[in-house]
Amino acid sequence: MKRSQTRKPMSMDLEHIRMLHNEAIEQLDLMYTTLEAAEHASDTTRDSLDDISINHWDAYLDVIHLISMHDEDMSTSMKKYTMLIGEAQDNVGERQIGLHRVFLIYLLLALLRRHHRMEHIFGLRGSPMSDYLQESLTMEREHIAHLITVAQKLM
Repeated sequence: MKRSQTRKPMSMDLEHIRMLHNEAIEQLDLMYTTLEAAEHASDTTRDSLDDISINHWDAYLDVIHLISMHDEDMSTSMKKYTMLIGEAQDNVGERQIGLHRVFLIYLLLALLRRHHRMEHIFGLRGSPMSDYLQESLTMEREHIAHLITVAQKLM
């Protein structure tokens, strides 16, 4: 008679996850800078900066995909908001930022704050607040997934 085995959750390499969140922060920060510059530019310069912003967004989505591969809860949160990781580019024709630039800047600031928080929480090991932090991680994952979906729809 076979015993049913319970599946052990895979332990995350917290340093690797922190590094991935740090890279997400870098890509968002670079995108923020180019969007801010595009807000003050004109014509072809603005278009070029928007293209650079979109490239940083694509790189950010690649990092989110890597995070989701290592963090099953993040993957679940992303799926909850119907954002299929890896298919973001397939659904997009000619993307333009245009009218949504200022709103995107605010969304980027929110995403930056969330990733900073995730990086901070993953850095706290053996904290007496671990139950609270676990709940906080769940909430942060949900908010990141939701913000990504909103930003993706704008572009």
